[in-house]
Amino acid sequence: MQPFFTTLKLISRPYSSKMHDLLMPLGLTEIQWGLIRILQEEGPSTFTDVAAYWRVEKPSVTPIAQKLVDQDLIYIGTGQDKRQKVMHLTSLGVLKYKEAKLIVEAFQMDLLKGITEEERKITERVLEKLLVNIKGR
Repeated sequence: MQPFFTTLKLISRPYSSKMHDLLMPLGLTEIQWGLIRILQEEGPSTFTDVAAYWRVEKPSVTPIAQKLVDQDLIYIGTGQDKRQKVMHLTSLGVLKYKEAKLIVEAFQMDLLKGITEEERKITERVLEKLLVNIKGR
C-alpha cells in the first residue's frame, strides 16, 4: 500500500514548484492564488471560512490576506456582524484571477495529457474519500 502514498507525496513538491514558477511573474504565490481563486469562485469569504476550507488555523490566513491587500487585489470589509471581517476581490484582483487562471488551467490540462476522463474522475473520487477519512481521524 505504501507506494500509493509515496506517489501521492512525490507529486506534491514538483506540482507546487511548477505553480511557483508560473505564478511568480504575476507577483503571486500558490497560496495567494488559492485565496484569490476562493474569493472569485465562492464569493466574499470570512477568514474563518477560508481557514476551514484550507484546514488551517484562522491566524494562518491573515498574512496571506494582508499581502493581497497591500497589492490592492483584495479588500477587507465587515460582515453582518460588525466584528466579522469579510474578504472581497477588488477589480484588479478579478483581473489578476483571470490572468492566473489561464496560466494555471493550461498547466493543469498539460498534466492531464494521456489521462482519460474516467481515470481523472476515479482519482478524484479516491482523493475525496481519503480526505474524508483523514478528517475523521
